[in-house]
Amino acid sequence: MKTDTLEALGRTPSARITERRVTERVRNKWARIARGRLPSLNEIEALNFGPDRLYCFAVDLRLSDIFPYFIFMGEAISRYSTAYPLGDARREKTLLDTAIAKMDEAALSRAPVEYSDIKELDDGRRVAFRTVLLPVSENGTDVTHIFGAARGRNV
Repeated sequence: MKTDTLEALGRTPSARITERRVTERVRNKWARIARGRLPSLNEIEALNFGPDRLYCFAVDLRLSDIFPYFIFMGEAISRYSTAYPLGDARREKTLLDTAIAKMDEAALSRAPVEYSDIKELDDGRRVAFRTVLLPVSENGTDVTHIFGAARGRNV
């Protein structure tokens, strides 16, 4: 931003404007190492996500069948961890299931998939939810994992 714009906002020219969304920060880190290819899980795990890691998860697609096979789930995202089998009507009511429902899209497109919505949970709470799903490859060709980040807030 230009100095006069920053001053109009009440900020000094040295003030930094950073992305507020966890999903955007995680996607941007993935994109920096991907550079037109699918990064490996080791490359992803080597990134310093700092406190954002609490909102991240990883699924091994090769071991997933009716249920996703989580190989990592951050502490903050674990509160959205209820998972129901495919076809179960309750599946649409959980935030984590909503996030992972887009895994196939990320795997087939070989590109990040972002999703946001307002969900009503079984307990009646309404939650604004945002997620990003990022394809990962252990062999450089096939999408073998999905690395993601998700965050929700009551509305």
